[in-house]
Amino acid sequence: MNFRHWLVAGVLGMLLGAVAMKLWDGWQYPGRPLFVNVVNMRAETIPLLKIEHGNDLSQEKILLTQLRSGEERLISLNHEPGKGYSVEAQLPDGKKVEACVGKLSTRWVNRVIITSNGVFSKD
Repeated sequence: MNFRHWLVAGVLGMLLGAVAMKLWDGWQYPGRPLFVNVVNMRAETIPLLKIEHGNDLSQEKILLTQLRSGEERLISLNHEPGKGYSVEAQLPDGKKVEACVGKLSTRWVNRVIITSNGVFSKD
């Protein structure tokens, strides 16, 4: 075998290996996560933020604590776009603001903005 044959065999081997790894990874991984970027646009720290969602097989609740003013956090949900999820912010004065967001989204990355006027989603 000359150099050209070795080169072709090496490239084909790498391609076959990459395809096999992609198939194995897809088989092993349970599902794609939905990422949510949460942004606090309020003047004060939000002591507690709850994100809840569910479907016919599971229910999930995520708690974020001490979300400072201007801070962004990226979280992942075991959820699909377009199914919606509930966001509830408990404010320092004891009041709560909440919204159901993500119902119209088709994207795998959502943005939730918490302002002094409420909870908004930029899908």
